[in-house]
Amino acid sequence: MKFSYNWLKEFVPKLPKPDKLADLFTMHAFEIESIERAGKDYVLDVNILPNRIADASGHLGLARDIAAIMGTSVTLKVKPVKEGRRDMRDVLKVEVKTPMCLRYAARGIMDVNVKDSPKWLQERLQVCGLRPINNIVDAANYVMLETGQPLHAFDAEKIGGKKIVVRSARAGEKIAALDDKTYALDETMVVIADIDSPLAIAGIKGGARAEISSDTKNIILEAATFNGPTIRKTSQVLKLRTDASVRFSVGLDPNLAGEALDRITSLIQEIAGGEILKGSIDIYPKRNREKKIILRDSYANSLLGTELRDTEMAAILKRLGFGVQGRGDKLTVTVPTRRVDASMEEDLIEEIGRIYGLEHIKPKHPLGELVPAHVNPEHFWEDETKDIFAGLGFRETYNYSFIGPKDSALIGEDASGYFELENPLRPEFAFLRRHLFSGLLKNVSDNIKYESHARFFEIGEVYRESAANRVWPTGEVRHLGAIIADKGANKNGEVFFELKGAVSTYFEKLGLEVWFEDLPASGPADFPRAAYHPFRSALVKVDEDTFGVLGEVHPMVLSEADIKAQVAVFEIDFAHLAQFADKEKEFRPISKYPSVMRDLAVLVPLSARVEAVLDVVENTAGKLLNDTDLFDMYEGEELPDGKKSLAFHLIFQAEDRTLTDKEVDGIMASVVKALEENLEWEVR
Repeated sequence: MKFSYNWLKEFVPKLPKPDKLADLFTMHAFEIESIERAGKDYVLDVNILPNRIADASGHLGLARDIAAIMGTSVTLKVKPVKEGRRDMRDVLKVEVKTPMCLRYAARGIMDVNVKDSPKWLQERLQVCGLRPINNIVDAANYVMLETGQPLHAFDAEKIGGKKIVVRSARAGEKIAALDDKTYALDETMVVIADIDSPLAIAGIKGGARAEISSDTKNIILEAATFNGPTIRKTSQVLKLRTDASVRFSVGLDPNLAGEALDRITSLIQEIAGGEILKGSIDIYPKRNREKKIILRDSYANSLLGTELRDTEMAAILKRLGFGVQGRGDKLTVTVPTRRVDASMEEDLIEEIGRIYGLEHIKPKHPLGELVPAHVNPEHFWEDETKDIFAGLGFRETYNYSFIGPKDSALIGEDASGYFELENPLRPEFAFLRRHLFSGLLKNVSDNIKYESHARFFEIGEVYRESAANRVWPTGEVRHLGAIIADKGANKNGEVFFELKGAVSTYFEKLGLEVWFEDLPASGPADFPRAAYHPFRSALVKVDEDTFGVLGEVHPMVLSEADIKAQVAVFEIDFAHLAQFADKEKEFRPISKYPSVMRDLAVLVPLSARVEAVLDVVENTAGKLLNDTDLFDMYEGEELPDGKKSLAFHLIFQAEDRTLTDKEVDGIMASVVKALEENLEWEVR
């Protein structure tokens, strides 16, 4: 907001020079954004925050704050209103029909001389960015800039029925405003009207029908207070932002209206002459009373980090216009009604701090008792999971919890099993997801077009009916899902085993021993069986407890999703995971002796499980077998019908010695013998 330096100086005679004033403001919670020379004056562009507009948007209010900071007082020159003999109530009637008008006050002046304003008044308005119009309108703007209270003047002869009615606008009602535009109103808006039609949009803009012109002789002056949210909403709907609407929107003090009305009345009589009607009309049903707040000096010092005495705090508040009684830890502070921003003890402490000067408050280390946070297993394992999957080359993703009928149909599920939203944002967000599957599949679909390999993981809520009923949120469950897509992978399960290896590493790092079991034809109820490959999918189990599924995505699903890559997906009940995972880690020193690697290829039937072959190898090789890695699985014309070849790396290592070829060869001979005991298996 723009302020005149010379105008402020009338209220604070010892006002510092503009640059010094800017420094003073910065240290005490105001900011001068710019200073410009304007003839013999300066334009100060001050950033008045919304919480201070009610009391500091006028020159007088800002001057009060400056005086408090400087430790001085404001100089006021009050000119009394000189009333004539004719009575105001004989000239105008006022009726307020809406509670959105908190106060409506009016005065009348007869036989005014409408002309250009005095030069000094025009200069003041121009410094503050307003265009002079005539002495009546300029006086209203001047007093608004001085006090912060918007005012309006009507031509008394143009008020139909000599009656003003403050009411809600009617549906379809229109008004031609002073900006030469016509506005369509509705029932949520408030208007100032006569017995015929609206004269002004309350708190925002005057109408053209009762505007002040050069022919005007008799005027009615209005000072009112309106409900802030109502004015703000009307301003937004009409896209009409004015100096008045900015002030009314934050909620002004109704007591200010009476002071401003007397000020404009005496000013107009000074510059335009005329007879002020005796008395005023003032409809003020619920008077705004001063609040009282208890302030504890010990609490104030603990928040500010100061050692101020109660008398020092009281002196600061009194400089700001607050009333203070009592001592010590029970100061009773009376808040001026204009300070609508001060409603609690902390507000008073903030005022003390900024006037005392934040630069005077020495930094102190905070004192307090540190209480360790309770361990949340789910958060702990979530952090661990994110670190592990990031280390395995996966990127974390966050998907919407909402899906549509197409998403559920894609993974072979009927939407009737999903929770349906009553008011979805869009049709494709009509249901709460039961799995992470469809979201991860969409991540792959969006990214695999631009890269040959993609890895994503997600931890998030899924929603499914509980055993008791179908009322959400009883069925909210946290899941972990991961997905791998590869354009270059072969069709023999390469991507499935790649994901299985990553998942096995994940569980190993959590200290969990999991095993995989073929996914049954019917599939568990918690996972969409039809979306997985019939032969390359498995349940994830700990002991006999199933809590997840791992599988290659069915080719039909990939075709439907237009994904030209091999894709495998993994999903578990993450909340269930914390019951099995172990924080304790066993340290095992790395062997200083070299390892020995042997390759082994086994020809087995197509129906044979890799796990079955691994069980035989690992149980036969014993403790010296350190690791087993399936590196190839082949099916082709070169092999007998109904057969596939499984190739493994076997890594042997001892903790206390270097293994000899003779030892390793002996173990390999035992492994081969054990494998060939199954007549359908052949070691190549």
